[in-house]
Amino acid sequence: MPFEKYTPPKKGPKLVAKPPKASILQGGQISLNSAAYTEHLKGAKHVELYYDASAMKIGLKPKKYPTKAGFPLRAVGKGKSTYRVNAKKLMEHYDIKIKKKLTVMLHWNDKEGLLELAL
Repeated sequence: MPFEKYTPPKKGPKLVAKPPKASILQGGQISLNSAAYTEHLKGAKHVELYYDASAMKIGLKPKKYPTKAGFPLRAVGKGKSTYRVNAKKLMEHYDIKIKKKLTVMLHWNDKEGLLELAL
């Protein structure tokens, strides 16, 4: 019987699938985890921001290229697994006050082609 090479399994943290999640920070930053980016904004380098005052929702429309109304979407953090957009101007314009980090529900709006964040 020939020899069979044994290769020990790699050690390290087990990858756990995380649900898509978004947070809005006090300074107006909108933060998306990698699951939210991959599922809804894959390939986007910019987003256009929308606001629905009656439904209290912020909308992010993915864009691959810069537009006049676009905001850069940056990969940040360890391993570049978090994506952020600076929405401070939108928050100020619509007088949206965030007192502490707010984790929000996500919903993809097929009709409008944007990711909705319910405040």
